[in-house]
Amino acid sequence: MKLLVLLSLFISISANAQTAVDYYNKGSEEANNKDFESSVADFSKAIKLDNTYTDAYYNRGTSKLYLKDYKSAIADFSKSIELKPDFVSAYKNRGAAKLKLNDYSGAISDFDMVIKLDPTNASAFFMRGQVKLQISDANSGCADLAKANELGDARAQKFIDQYCRGIVSKEVRKGESLRIDWPDAEGWKVASNQETKEEKVIELLRNNETFDNWTEIGTMMVYPVVKGTTVDIVMQVMFEQAKKTCPSAVLTFIEKDDKTKYPWILFKIECGISKPESQVWQIMFGSDDMFVNFRAVKQKTVPDELKKKWVNFFKTVSIVTN
Repeated sequence: MKLLVLLSLFISISANAQTAVDYYNKGSEEANNKDFESSVADFSKAIKLDNTYTDAYYNRGTSKLYLKDYKSAIADFSKSIELKPDFVSAYKNRGAAKLKLNDYSGAISDFDMVIKLDPTNASAFFMRGQVKLQISDANSGCADLAKANELGDARAQKFIDQYCRGIVSKEVRKGESLRIDWPDAEGWKVASNQETKEEKVIELLRNNETFDNWTEIGTMMVYPVVKGTTVDIVMQVMFEQAKKTCPSAVLTFIEKDDKTKYPWILFKIECGISKPESQVWQIMFGSDDMFVNFRAVKQKTVPDELKKKWVNFFKTVSIVTN
């Protein structure tokens, strides 16, 4: 009799044991029903039983994406890519998560990989195009949207209509330039002048200083205007880029006029790391081009007198048309 009781108990326990696949299937059903917290729990149980379960990592990451747990989602997508290096959907979802964290370069890198693995992936072109619009790379962003539209992504046309109708080649644009007079008395000289189809960058140094020993530097950049973008958005983009090299950077808004014909904004970005650099920036929108200027000093903060001087300098800047 005792033997029969023990045998019956063993059979009951075995029948109730769940496998990694069971938990995965349960998590998938919960995710389909938008119960993402429960799905994360069951995908985690599947992974505990099988730590090489690629799809479980991927689907747990996707559920975390819906829960806005972006950093943890990125970790899961990265694990699924480690287990399956050509996992197209994992790259695409990881790019989407990075975009939510304003990691624009990381997002573009992942969408680049999606397109490399699947050149007909319309949604990857669509998302990469959106990122490029956010970082003011209008021509390339609109080209991606056009490709997405060609490949059948129905969302692309709306963005093309909103942001890309005014994008034309520089050769046929109406002549427009920025008038900015760097004081001769301060000894400014052009130290670098670079131009591509997407941007123009001029760097200035004072007197006989070089890029290795400068104390104050000036920079002027020109990009195509992204239709619908505001000077506030561009300010945030520049700040996010600065934080990549100086995570402790501090942004301080100074002044703006976004109601005028050529909207502009002034702000400071200060970095107090071991090799400090602080800047006063000016963003100004023309009809077709965006003009980005800043002056920098190798100090943890911009001294008040220097800030006042630079602000007054940037307020003399104007846009002229040919």
